[in-house]
Amino acid sequence: MFLVTIPLGADSYISLQLGLATTQSEIDVDVIHVGHPTYCDSVLYPDPAEAPTDGACASDQRQRAYAGLFKQEGGWLTSVAYGRVFGSWRVEGFFERNQFGSSKQLLPLATSGDSAILSKTNEWSQFQLPNNSYDDQGTLIFGLNVIKNFDLATSWGWFGYLGAGLGVAALDFNYGNEFLRKTVDEGYLDVPFPVDWPVDAKMNAAGSLSAIDASIKERTLTYSLIAGVDVYSGPDVTLGLRVTWRVIDDVERDKALWTTIRSHAPVIADGRTPFESDFVFKSWSYFTVGLVATYHLGASSR
Repeated sequence: MFLVTIPLGADSYISLQLGLATTQSEIDVDVIHVGHPTYCDSVLYPDPAEAPTDGACASDQRQRAYAGLFKQEGGWLTSVAYGRVFGSWRVEGFFERNQFGSSKQLLPLATSGDSAILSKTNEWSQFQLPNNSYDDQGTLIFGLNVIKNFDLATSWGWFGYLGAGLGVAALDFNYGNEFLRKTVDEGYLDVPFPVDWPVDAKMNAAGSLSAIDASIKERTLTYSLIAGVDVYSGPDVTLGLRVTWRVIDDVERDKALWTTIRSHAPVIADGRTPFESDFVFKSWSYFTVGLVATYHLGASSR
């Protein structure tokens, strides 16, 4: 296609975009905390002093315990922008809000490569396997786009554009994990362990739940690539379609307190120290497709 650049006559403009969002990539999560084998948990023992404190039970180092993985469901977006025109170039500041649907998926423990969590594989209930959940509360983005207009060489007043953007995203979502152990009827007392520990303690562990529902409210950088087409529907008004590929940079949440650990207070094996995890949500991307209405201020339309 033969493309030539054309100037846009108006000095400035305001625009409104409404559209849909769809995810391109899954979100990979590193979960980091102090973790111990189940038999180390002193709270499970009738006499906490009987719980072992050596070997695997002695570690107090925070390290990656396992990886989470989930994919957002489709969502929506709305944005407003104010821009200035410089010949065939545009620079616009924008404010955007988007929100994705909730999701709940199994944790990929078998492929995480983390030995500590793999050692507990036989403990999980088959009625509810370990899972992670995502509940979006909405993302606000403030940013700047630089856009280049192109004449599409038609008699209908169409023109296309390409651009790139940079901004700051304020994310607000809930991230949860659930680990449910087998009940006695499911065979928890027959689960093999590397050490012998009291049946009473095993009974307390059977059917127990470890869970967290962390609120993630963090800011991070975002950048985007933009492509679209517009057509003049009046002297100063254009209507069009815009496609945006957006990348969200890494997001970190430190010291998120668990709701419960093995159905008791959220503490590690010593029975005192709060059970807290650090989450690292690795960079992810998504597409948006929106209808854009633009009103050109000042000069005549073209």
